[in-house]
Amino acid sequence: MLTLFVLNNAQAQKPLRFSNNATPNNADILQQNVYSYPKDKTSIISKVKGFGKDGLFTAKDKHIGYSLRLENKLKEVKTGIIVMQISSGSGAALYKENHPFTIKKKGSYTKDYVFDAKQLQPGFYISSMSISTDKYADTASYSFGFEPEKVYVKNNPPQTLVNFWNQAQQELMATPANYILTPRPDLAKKDGDAYEVEFNSTDKATIFGWLTVPKGNRKSPVLYKISDYMSELAPEFRRDVAVLCINTRGTGSSTTNYNFAYNDLGLLNLKDKNKYVLKGIYLDAFRGLDLIHQFASKLKLDNRKVVITGSGLGASASVVLAALNQSLKGIILESPTFMDIRNMMSFNDGMLSSTFPASMYQSFYNTGKNNKETMLATLDFFDPLFFAPYINCPVLTGFGLKNLNSPAQCVYNFISQLRIQKKDNHICKECGVALDKGFYGFKEMWLKEKFGQP
Repeated sequence: MLTLFVLNNAQAQKPLRFSNNATPNNADILQQNVYSYPKDKTSIISKVKGFGKDGLFTAKDKHIGYSLRLENKLKEVKTGIIVMQISSGSGAALYKENHPFTIKKKGSYTKDYVFDAKQLQPGFYISSMSISTDKYADTASYSFGFEPEKVYVKNNPPQTLVNFWNQAQQELMATPANYILTPRPDLAKKDGDAYEVEFNSTDKATIFGWLTVPKGNRKSPVLYKISDYMSELAPEFRRDVAVLCINTRGTGSSTTNYNFAYNDLGLLNLKDKNKYVLKGIYLDAFRGLDLIHQFASKLKLDNRKVVITGSGLGASASVVLAALNQSLKGIILESPTFMDIRNMMSFNDGMLSSTFPASMYQSFYNTGKNNKETMLATLDFFDPLFFAPYINCPVLTGFGLKNLNSPAQCVYNFISQLRIQKKDNHICKECGVALDKGFYGFKEMWLKEKFGQP
């Protein structure tokens, strides 16, 4: 059982015990809040500030927690209620409370939450605060980690994982690629040419993308970008680096035979791992890597210097490619999703509301027609967590502690499974899916180092 210390205006209050039975649930609290006026999100400004620099704490830290500050923008006194719930990284509710507050006109209100390190277990914690007055309603949140590297990760990949992917690659090689690179002078830049890319992949998928190549006689290293789940990539130009952008099946123009609604694509053939759509998406990405080697000589591409990058599902595909191909200079993972899927599902099952992609998978088995464990057994073959030990190239991972699409603990569990020495992590404590400028600045320096550029 955890102890919560609440400090307000630097005065320590009586510690609160983490006991769900001692406090009402959210529904009870909301029923007590009888405000009936229309609610806005402008009369009060809420700000949450963690005590730690990056949202990660250890037992040596003097203060573990965060501060909630409310600013009243109106010229009248406001009273209201804060409905607060703290959950573990697995989504289990640890503590709930409702707390009344009063803010003077044009004034502010501050409430600090400090946790006892001796009673914290390694892992991540999520605090959600629903703030309500007669005119205002909004939700603030804060996530933090306590020695997450000490979380034991039970890595039990399918016994046939390696054989499955060996056979998948043979399947891809048996499918004629029929590469077509069409020059696009209308898109070309002063210092770079552009090509529209087209090739065939497994299951009658036609894949499209873009390749930009710097002009000149030097060989160019290659940044290979893989699309996120149904998120189309456009041509990208770099002065000294060729950029290949591939839109995997179901994304952008690559929808031939795969034109599905957002929540349907990820469920396509989920009952059969040999036909499941993620297998095809990963193989689409693998074929894009082969394109770089096929056209290296003709287009002056340095296929010895290839870095793969992707966000969301594109990051997961990058992991699989790095495990299957041992010649990469590195991979860059931005807010990876579809990662540590079993824990991701456990996390969302415990939350009041779930987020994509967990919500999509929940819709699959909540109907009662499909078995959850059978579904997870299929998804194990596509979970980057089980590919991490096979990676031998440097890895840069950026993720936000507020990204509920891919809980921080899931990303951290993946990182802990990497067996390489060169792994860099950028953690943004205030970020959700989108990362901060600090990550992208570090990413550019990281790329130059891997490509051997000044």
